[in-house]
Amino acid sequence: MKRNSDPSWSEELADLPEWDRAFWLSRAFIEASLCLCNSMLSGELSSQYSTSRVVWHLARQGVELFLKAAIGAAVGSRLVPATHDLRRLAFEYRRIYSSLSFSLEFPSHFHVDTNLDLFPEVQDTFHATLDQRHRYPADRMGESFTTRETFDPLITQRELEKLDRDLKILESAYIRRVLQGLPPIT
Repeated sequence: MKRNSDPSWSEELADLPEWDRAFWLSRAFIEASLCLCNSMLSGELSSQYSTSRVVWHLARQGVELFLKAAIGAAVGSRLVPATHDLRRLAFEYRRIYSSLSFSLEFPSHFHVDTNLDLFPEVQDTFHATLDQRHRYPADRMGESFTTRETFDPLITQRELEKLDRDLKILESAYIRRVLQGLPPIT
């Protein structure tokens, strides 16, 4: 982790393919989400509904970028579905990386089920706005995104730590190795 005062430059990622830059950004979003969650636990940041939205937004964005990076690495960035729908991205990810060693468990808060046929009318409505539910107070029609839920920073921290670990393992021990023509580390 960078600890000095020298500015970061976009050139550090400039020569990387788009999918590789997406992996880097994915890790940064997950790290930022964990940092905020840790700040809640230490009392440096208020643990309330509005701040929980930011934690989940950053984590969700990290997952979306991970899926797009993994798909783009396999099929080319131009063929990555242009969607924010985690279900559709997870479905495509599982289609490409069908081995169980590439399995990914999502935080329960994201309601990701790749069985696209299960209650499509409810699932489609929910996932059409999932990327917005953590960023905005209401949809375009003024309907509130506020829902009754419990946000426990400790439980969320554990989920995010597991997600962070799982995504890093998938990226380095499996996806990058397969791209290099090497067998996954088991």
